[in-house]
Amino acid sequence: MNKDKLVNSELTRLIKRGEQSAFELLFKLYHASLCNFARVYVKNYDVANEIVQETFIKIWEIRSTLDENLSLKAFLYKCVHNNCINYIKKEKTVIRLTEEFCLELNYRMKFLQQDTFDHYFETLSMEELEETARKAIDDLPDQCREVFLLSRFKGLTYQEIATHQNISINTVKTQLSRALQKIRFSLKNFLTIF
Repeated sequence: MNKDKLVNSELTRLIKRGEQSAFELLFKLYHASLCNFARVYVKNYDVANEIVQETFIKIWEIRSTLDENLSLKAFLYKCVHNNCINYIKKEKTVIRLTEEFCLELNYRMKFLQQDTFDHYFETLSMEELEETARKAIDDLPDQCREVFLLSRFKGLTYQEIATHQNISINTVKTQLSRALQKIRFSLKNFLTIF
């Protein structure tokens, strides 16, 4: 067995046993290079750093299942790669769902314009409403925004969202409540008639 494999095997064995110093060594060895690797995909250092941090946390959580013959370096890079791809997919979904939300709001406001509130809506700028709604959604914290979009536009249940986001149902309810409260507050000038 060559020296690198021996070191890798010993490091994996120590991490499996829960040796924090071994895990800290792994972190020091690969953190910076993994952040640079992730940044190639996500184009943002803070997001890349967060993805790498979450990857290390997940590896610590599953440490007892690590294979001692596994190349930790290759495993780390594969995990970070997969997490970057998942992040990009989520971001694309968020953008698409935000656009759908704005279109739905625009449709509802046009429908209401034809009703008894014509005098109120004559001065209402649809572009301003759409921009305010988009900004309200964009300004939500990441998890809050994703829960809102998954609930309102994907039609997922609390349980499905909890499973998808790897959070509890109570967290889903809390995040959705916060999202609705913040969006309503942002749109209060437009929605006073409701």
